[in-house]
Amino acid sequence: MTDAALHASDSSEQRAAEIAIIAAVSEIVAVPLAPARIAIGEARVEIDGASEDRSVLVEAYARVGALRGGQPKKLATDAFKLAWAGEKLGAQRLIIAIVGDEADAYLRRPGAWLTAALHDAKIEVIHVPLTADIRDSLTQAQARQYR
Repeated sequence: MTDAALHASDSSEQRAAEIAIIAAVSEIVAVPLAPARIAIGEARVEIDGASEDRSVLVEAYARVGALRGGQPKKLATDAFKLAWAGEKLGAQRLIIAIVGDEADAYLRRPGAWLTAALHDAKIEVIHVPLTADIRDSLTQAQARQYR
């Protein structure tokens, strides 16, 4: 689909990148991962990548470039979701997979409460390299979305 045919807020590029991110993390941790909708009590949680036995849970963050607006909160929300679901499901590995240097730097800021909380909750941050095609697609989508 051409850029002109997409609505400005269309996020299909991010969803495609998330699939690639989860596939890359699956290779890194040597465990098959797939999107999952998991019932926990009366609640349901959507996880970007989960092992079949729920021992590994991954949230993918497909953003390159500077974080804007509510994006830092999205990272914190994903971390909280992983910590909660991981505790309820008895997961052994909790991972936030990011692709952008800025998100990586944000999650690893010395002295920041979120960095300390990720460490205490044993949530790993894995920086996944993207192919040039996917990175270009994300960059173009972000430019379209933030006109």
